[in-house]
Amino acid sequence: MKRPPLPVVLVALLLLALGETAGAAMSQLRAPLERWSSARVDANRAVHGLSGSAEYDDEVRARTIFLVEAGLSFLHTHAEGLGLVLFFTSTLVASAVGGRRWRALLYPPLTVGALFPVGYLVYSVAVLELGRDAGVEFAERWVLTVLGGLAILGLLGLGAALAAGRGRA
Repeated sequence: MKRPPLPVVLVALLLLALGETAGAAMSQLRAPLERWSSARVDANRAVHGLSGSAEYDDEVRARTIFLVEAGLSFLHTHAEGLGLVLFFTSTLVASAVGGRRWRALLYPPLTVGALFPVGYLVYSVAVLELGRDAGVEFAERWVLTVLGGLAILGLLGLGAALAAGRGRA
């Protein structure tokens, strides 16, 4: 078994660390995170459609804070998982894919695509700054879809390389 390039291993380890840190931060900083999120909603009244009615505004604020927490929760779980997936797939590329060119083509989409969980951090911030719908759309269109697409492309490329007999004997 061969090891993948060190930058790829570093990204995998950083993803694992990010996932663990996000989980710990969510449990320890829940109240400050809620206060900060609520303050951001109030600071961006127009994009959130706050009306001045306490009952309506509290509901909007609660739904928005829920989305922020959901994004951070997805960051936590996906970073832990994709860190391991990147480590495994890049080790498979290094060990089982013959030809330097094939390996050079596979590492970038696998590595950049593994940054997919960072899209959930963008999601959480975008929801606060752009409003619920616009923030979700921005994160999905410009970050999550792009990074997820790269991850899928890398996995399909790995499968193709192995199926085409480019694997080592």
